Amino acid sequence: MLTACTPTAYLSLKPDQGSGFWKDGHERSVIRQDSLEVSLGFVRYEGNSLVFDLDIQNQSERAVLVAPEQFNYTPVATTLHKGQEYMPYFPGPVSAINPEQKLDGLVAAVVYNVRESQRPLVLAEAEYGQQYRMEHSAAALQAQTQKQDVEARLLRKNTLLPGQGIRGYVYFPRTDEADVLRLSLPLRRQPLLLSYRQLRSRQPAY
Repeated sequence: MLTACTPTAYLSLKPDQGSGFWKDGHERSVIRQDSLEVSLGFVRYEGNSLVFDLDIQNQSERAVLVAPEQFNYTPVATTLHKGQEYMPYFPGPVSAINPEQKLDGLVAAVVYNVRESQRPLVLAEAEYGQQYRMEHSAAALQAQTQKQDVEARLLRKNTLLPGQGIRGYVYFPRTDEADVLRLSLPLRRQPLLLSYRQLRSRQPAY
């Protein structure tokens, strides 16, 4: 998935070391460590977020805690790009968006728009009041649909018992200035490490 970062440049994320394994239209990074098999695919840029599809299979004889809010990536700049005078500075790792906080934000959007769609505007003209309520009613429906879609796909905190697996979306804040994203998934004492390269092009390529 590509997104514009300037009027003439587009961003895309690809595994630094591709596995050649594709699923649902996305090339996966696959790593096996300590009897865990992890498959990660970049799905899309969404607003200010990066969306990854993560699949974890616990093939060990002990449980593993999957806590997406503990995932992070370290942004790295390797190239001075056009229009940049200095190499970007990144203060440290970027934590994944807490899935429960993301859901809370979507619920708040639904509640707000439902309330506004029913609020009488005493001092407003009737036509304006009707339009205002219709706009918020449509926004409430859209927010509810988005909440249901995200809730169905979102990877949330779970304990995987031996032989169990789990799959879901993980959201990270974007760092458009980075050339490399070094992801760290602390599923064991030694985190699982994956790397993605952020590419720039003048035309989108699908």
